[in-house]
Amino acid sequence: MPILGSNAVMIGASLLFTGALVAGVQYLPPLTQPDASTFPEFQQYRPVDGTPGLIEARDSGGRSVIVNPGAYCQAELSGVDCGCFRETANQVLRSRKPRVSGWRYADDWELALAQAKASCD
Repeated sequence: MPILGSNAVMIGASLLFTGALVAGVQYLPPLTQPDASTFPEFQQYRPVDGTPGLIEARDSGGRSVIVNPGAYCQAELSGVDCGCFRETANQVLRSRKPRVSGWRYADDWELALAQAKASCD
């Protein structure tokens, strides 16, 4: 009978531990919860309706600005295919994924510029 008693105690302890672990995890914030303090100023981008090539950039304070990668290319870059640059930058800015809270990420605009410059020479 002592073997049966020790098995029951182990099963009970395992169930209690598992229940406590599940309850504890429920109180942790999700890993992809936004943390505005770790984001660069503008990190929310979406296409402007009805105007291809324009992107609206919005920060955590609700301020917005219109970004035009094609006009930026024509004004600031030489030797780059501006049509390719506009499409690549738009693609990068539109494909933002959820972020892990507490980690630092590259600014989306800087990432779009780097990728577009590299692929559109």
